[in-house]
Amino acid sequence: MGTNLFRWLFEDPITAGSNGNLPSAETFHFLWPWLIFCLVGLLITFYYSVEGRKRFVRSKPLLKYMYDRYLGWFAVICFIGLPLIGARVLLDGYFFSWRVWRYLWLLSLAIWAVTWIVYLVRKYPAERANYEAYQRRRQYIPKGSKRKARTASR
Repeated sequence: MGTNLFRWLFEDPITAGSNGNLPSAETFHFLWPWLIFCLVGLLITFYYSVEGRKRFVRSKPLLKYMYDRYLGWFAVICFIGLPLIGARVLLDGYFFSWRVWRYLWLLSLAIWAVTWIVYLVRKYPAERANYEAYQRRRQYIPKGSKRKARTASR
């Protein structure tokens, strides 16, 4: 079983097609779903970086930090996915058309999703409570007078 899995992961589509008695290379059935996923992911990240930061999270620094951090990694994963899909479609008999690359890419996507969920469940509520406590403390601290600061500096 181990050698069959190894052969299945590291076999190019042309060899897989000839071993499976197919007339040509093995077909790639998930081209459009993966392509749409990667392009929509890049579009969401681009929109957030151009407009979303100003519109949605301007006064919410915790959300801004979280979206900056995790959407940046999501964009990297989606950007890496596009050449992997292109290599599978256009470079049938070469190194990057192996299945192992697509499954490593899916593994990285799953790790990213689990990391984000763990952050949302474990760390974000504590950070939000800490920030709200900081905001409450800050409202009772007197603000410095600009007039006194100007006269002291002269």
